[in-house]
Amino acid sequence: MTRTTVIVVALAAIVGLALAGGIALISTDDDGTQKPQAQRSPTNERAPEAEDHSVGELPAAEAGARRFLAGYLPLIYGKPGATVDDLRSASPRLIAAIRGEGGHVTPAQSQRTPRLQRVSVIADSTGVLATAQIKDSPSPAYPLVFHLQDTPEGWVVTRIGGP
Repeated sequence: MTRTTVIVVALAAIVGLALAGGIALISTDDDGTQKPQAQRSPTNERAPEAEDHSVGELPAAEAGARRFLAGYLPLIYGKPGATVDDLRSASPRLIAAIRGEGGHVTPAQSQRTPRLQRVSVIADSTGVLATAQIKDSPSPAYPLVFHLQDTPEGWVVTRIGGP
């Protein structure tokens, strides 16, 4: 997957998340029992797991996300020795999809060194949504959004991209 493809997918995910967040905020005002918008604290609108990563399974999901990224970032940047077979915490279906894409890396991209700056996870209706901030140049970091599900083998990445 090229950096351009990753950026396009990540931007689409951000727009989707923004739209989904707006819909959720609108729907919570329907019962009329909540405080007016101007009096609400921003932290009251977030799920507890978004504020406290020690809640539930989020620490294990974040660890699965980091294991996946440890193999995925070298792979998409064309680093020597990185192969699809080295991906950990990825579902078989995702591995097959990545293998099917063929992984075209530009010479410029292969010269860059991706650095994971931060991983954020939040529970959603199907598992966990993770956002990783990747920095590979003097430009600002870019987001990489992916989904994880809890399986008997632990938390695995099932899909890359937004909702």
